[in-house]
Amino acid sequence: MTELTVRRFRARPPAASDRVLGLAIAGGLLRAVVADGTGRILGEASEPLENLDASGVLRRLTQLAHLASTRAGLAHLDVKAAGIAFGGPVDPVRGLTILSPRSPGFEQYPLAALIEERLGIPTVLENDARAAAFGEAVFGAARGCQTVIYLHLGTGVGGGIIVDGRLVYGASNTAGEIGHIVVTAGGPICSCGKPGHLEAYASEPAIIARVLEALLLAPDDPGQQLLASQLTTRRLFEFARLSPTIRRVLDDTVQMLGLAIASLIATLNPEAVIIGGPVAEAGHELLEPLQARVRQFAYPASLRRVRVAFAELGADAPVIGAVALALART
Repeated sequence: MTELTVRRFRARPPAASDRVLGLAIAGGLLRAVVADGTGRILGEASEPLENLDASGVLRRLTQLAHLASTRAGLAHLDVKAAGIAFGGPVDPVRGLTILSPRSPGFEQYPLAALIEERLGIPTVLENDARAAAFGEAVFGAARGCQTVIYLHLGTGVGGGIIVDGRLVYGASNTAGEIGHIVVTAGGPICSCGKPGHLEAYASEPAIIARVLEALLLAPDDPGQQLLASQLTTRRLFEFARLSPTIRRVLDDTVQMLGLAIASLIATLNPEAVIIGGPVAEAGHELLEPLQARVRQFAYPASLRRVRVAFAELGADAPVIGAVALALART
């Protein structure tokens, strides 16, 4: 596999006239975009990922790629390369998906080779969180940075790590699984079955579940009025100033995030720590106390050049990351 680096990409940026394909199978959506060398989306197509197995996803993704090409004004799929951001573990060297939490049939599935065969273009496959990290480093909040930590706070807690311009994979391709950093010796059980992992505190479902559990023990708390509504992390942070119970749970969440990020900063000495995903939609109500906790816990020498900020690409991060990977492959 061609080595994909932010540094190489920066040193030899593609021309704006270049065209590549970004594909994403993540967040309950199938998405295809055609973009130029600046990351600008020229045409796109998407649909919900519902009741499809791996072969169905492959068929629909191929159709969406051609539709995105048409919407980009191309007579046919005239692009240099394709990148795929996949919502699940992958083997990027062999272009295999390991499994999907949403769709059957992705066990050891040669997705990159099948897309390459169907579309006739070089194709690179990546986990969606690592793709998002690469996208933020090339086109987003970490532009120009060579060492970046990206945390995605959504239904789980994932991430990506870039060191000296290179995505870090580790011995078994699990580098960047930031949700499984241990932040307490006990605590709630993570989705992986282990206690005290960051994901059990900082994923959106975990935050909401812990708030609901706390409110059951506080019947007079003003937060009770939220129980009849659709809860999101953003709403909880907005309401927290009126609810001591919600505030306590969110303070605990920020504390655990701060501990994890401080440890990562001490270990990797990054230029930027970028926070993305639905939890980041809480905005400054989350970012300001989180930055304060990082300053409180982190090794001072490592804090001198680091910036803790929210992602810029939003929900586009995985597919723009796929675009950036495809451009780096050309």
